[in-house]
Amino acid sequence: MGKAADHAVTGSGRRDILERSARFCDRCVQVALALTQNGVCWEIARQPTRSSGSVGANIEEAQAVTTKHDFAYRMSVALREARETRFWLRRIQNNRLLPPERLIELIQESEEVVAILTAIVRKARESK
Repeated sequence: MGKAADHAVTGSGRRDILERSARFCDRCVQVALALTQNGVCWEIARQPTRSSGSVGANIEEAQAVTTKHDFAYRMSVALREARETRFWLRRIQNNRLLPPERLIELIQESEEVVAILTAIVRKARESK
């Protein structure tokens, strides 16, 4: 990661959010694979797969930025995508497209990812 971004996510914190976002995406892919293949489920399944992948991709891109502004921007995009993923996971849960126990931990993980990214974005914006 460039020096500009080092202040916001360092050391084990950087590895943690990178690894967590990758695991989060993998788990969302598994949820998508578990949904039945009718038209509605297929469209809904695509949404958290795409948005959770974007979370990790933007966090990864943020590791190579050269300015604080770019870092804050990439992490804020990751935050928006994490919120979108949470939205779609809740739609799957609320419409009982999968058993609730299949989604409880993943929705909790989405809450934690949103909280972590919110703190990172807040800190990055404060230090601009």
